[in-house]
Amino acid sequence: MKSFQTLKKNWEFQETFRKGRSYHNSLLVLYVCPITGNDGLLKVAVCVGKKLGSAVRRNRLKRQLRQAFFVLKDRTARGFSLIIIARGKAAQADYAALATSLQELMAKAGLLLEEK
Repeated sequence: MKSFQTLKKNWEFQETFRKGRSYHNSLLVLYVCPITGNDGLLKVAVCVGKKLGSAVRRNRLKRQLRQAFFVLKDRTARGFSLIIIARGKAAQADYAALATSLQELMAKAGLLLEEK
């Protein structure tokens, strides 16, 4: 079983945008919003806009971002909904740069727990 779920409903996105905080760097934007009532739940969405290229490039970028998050999921605090948005420079970045960028944003947001 996955230790996180995906955001699917429009109202979930809107609530995260409206009530959450944003963190950004040159490659990514991260929106973080606490989930009320369910502390053990983690909801994640990855968004890549059409300006970043063709469907093949966008899907590849989404796969890379999902994998970068998958590596960090065990160290991520629960009880939050996250939206990861790729910015323009992310289309030219490699996987290592995306993973580092995501880790920096999650650390800035205070979502990464200490490794055991």
